[in-house]
Amino acid sequence: MMGVDALLKEVEERRAKALEALEAEYAAKTDEVKKRTTEQVAYVTESANKEAATQAQKESTRVEGAAKLQAKKAVFDATERLLENNVSLLRQELADLAVSPAYKDLLGRMAQYATKRLGGKISVVCRKADEATLKAAGARITSADLNAMGGFKAENAEGTLELDLTFEEILRGRGDEVRAAILGKE
Repeated sequence: MMGVDALLKEVEERRAKALEALEAEYAAKTDEVKKRTTEQVAYVTESANKEAATQAQKESTRVEGAAKLQAKKAVFDATERLLENNVSLLRQELADLAVSPAYKDLLGRMAQYATKRLGGKISVVCRKADEATLKAAGARITSADLNAMGGFKAENAEGTLELDLTFEEILRGRGDEVRAAILGKE
């Protein structure tokens, strides 16, 4: 019986050693899986944090860009309002000039300028209020029903050249210079 007991004991010891080896292998593999899981969780977390930071930076840049654009638009709109107000004031000053005593002298000088530019006698279309002053300056009046703040339109004797010296046209032609002067730029 000793032989069977010894055999049973040996089988029992082998089984115990095999179980120990399996448990050790199981524990090692469990540790390895836990370690890989921890590493993967750390990698995913780090990747997600980086992606979140990138997205946050993009959004911050977009918001900042939109705010800068909005600020530029506000400055541009304010500048445009300033320019329009000043151009309106300039138009009013020109209208006031057209009824001032200094206007007759200016109108005479403008007639001389038109005569030089067009070469000789000129024919003009003017406002009714300017008719006598322009006749005195030597211009032939073709019409006195010009609808303008001031100034006149002149033609050479042959009718081939025209010069528009109305205040509106002068202001329109020099609009960029006026706007630059208002803004203090050259």
